[in-house]
Amino acid sequence: MCRKPLLNYTLLRQNTGGEYHFIGNFESVTEDNTLWIKNEGLTAPVSLKNAKTYMMPLTEKKRSLNANEDGGASDFDVSVAELRRLSWNKISALTAGAKVFIGGVLKMVNGQQTFISSKKHPLLIIFYECSERTLGAGVVRAGRYRTEYWNSVTPYAIIGGVFSLIWIAQLFFARPAYRSIVLSAITAIFAPLFPMLPPGLILTIFYRRLWWRACLYRVFRDLALLPLKYMDTKDVEGEGADAGYGCRVCGGGAAGTKVPYLIPADKPEKNEQWYIAGIISGDAVRESDNPFIPYGLLPG
Repeated sequence: MCRKPLLNYTLLRQNTGGEYHFIGNFESVTEDNTLWIKNEGLTAPVSLKNAKTYMMPLTEKKRSLNANEDGGASDFDVSVAELRRLSWNKISALTAGAKVFIGGVLKMVNGQQTFISSKKHPLLIIFYECSERTLGAGVVRAGRYRTEYWNSVTPYAIIGGVFSLIWIAQLFFARPAYRSIVLSAITAIFAPLFPMLPPGLILTIFYRRLWWRACLYRVFRDLALLPLKYMDTKDVEGEGADAGYGCRVCGGGAAGTKVPYLIPADKPEKNEQWYIAGIISGDAVRESDNPFIPYGLLPG
């Protein structure tokens, strides 16, 4: 979605339909479920019907790290990002001026250009507190599940399983020939408690640590792959006719530069090549005017 043009006043006047993304501040919600987003250049109406609406607040850990000057390394910490599904009837309770990202189709509705949602192109709305430069990476981090051991379906699955096993035990309880089935059903009722008993508790803790590490590696992989989505893109919007996106070898001294890392990295090994991804214009690699286009260093 971030590869689509960033909507401005000129594109709004020229628009004949298509996908755009837009960033601004929450202004109001009208009775017809239209969200109004405003930035310095224009105000855009957004239809909330069938839209996917999320909120990505800063966690308390992230807030405390931002208060310290040495909190930069936290950008790679999965625990500092949250992504919550937000129902449209709670949007009106948000503070006016909250930052919003909109991505979707712009179409003429009742004589006005409006972001709408369709089956082919569902509208994406994200309320966020971080900077635009870190929003893309933050969504990648927050989009990963913390653990698959417990989720919103787990309680209902456990309750349904317990009642099913009780029903099976009661069904065969009066039949001595099926006593083993009854004992198996009764034993299985207590299966959810097994991870809390030795050595299950130790193994569960070990599993959670492994899962967390695997989650981090998947996040790092996704962040490293972000530049590939823009590779060989020519005539980047707003970057000039000779500008395009790509990677350049920048040598082993890259770790000492002020260019940010796209993934965590240690000091470069001897003769290791590093790469810098960004807007290539001539011999220079620079940061894009579009805050969602990744810019930074990747280890070889």
